[in-house]
Amino acid sequence: MPAITHRVKKIIEEIDEKKRVPFDFAIKETCRVDYLIAEEDKEFRSGDAKPVKIKKVEIPRNTILLISPYGRHGIGQVISIGEEIAMPVELDRSADHALFVAGVDGSVKKEELIGVMMLIPIIPSIRR
Repeated sequence: MPAITHRVKKIIEEIDEKKRVPFDFAIKETCRVDYLIAEEDKEFRSGDAKPVKIKKVEIPRNTILLISPYGRHGIGQVISIGEEIAMPVELDRSADHALFVAGVDGSVKKEELIGVMMLIPIIPSIRR
């Protein structure tokens, strides 16, 4: 826990220094596609929105991501991904869970593809 607390404190200090200044960005290079694979079995009823553990996905600093709106699983769609502590785009991040919304009754099984995301490297620039 001390390591997490120290990291959070450092990140908060860095964010406070920047005062969350809005920024624009340019796309840096070729985008990468990554897959969201379930790490657990989970039952769903139509309309349920539940977190599902996924295989950890590394998100490099200065990278934004888009979750594909094209459904990859037969019962529903991933609408967001994350980790325990949200990090700013300027830092290396990762995701280990996804919010999955079911359109019909069914289940997600371990090792199933539940979504796809595109990682887009950016060059941030502060607005003046």
